[in-house]
Amino acid sequence: MTDKLAAARARIDALDRRIAVLLSRRFALAAPLRALKGRAADPARERRVLANAAAAVKKGHAPHARAVFVEIIRQSKRLQAPK
Repeated sequence: MTDKLAAARARIDALDRRIAVLLSRRFALAAPLRALKGRAADPARERRVLANAAAAVKKGHAPHARAVFVEIIRQSKRLQAPK
């Protein structure tokens, strides 16, 4: 492995750790919301979240960010599902 590759991977690993911490915080906030909203799905809110994610990244990355947030929303709904 080249030094450049190793350095890039180290930066990615650091970002991945930060993303994981932020996801954990997001899931902790999302989990109890079902009791407040009465159902797990809110299509208008989901569209806003996806639009915000797409707008927050560089132009060419919008479809990829959107795909990631589709999965984040799916996992958040799973956390909100009745046990």
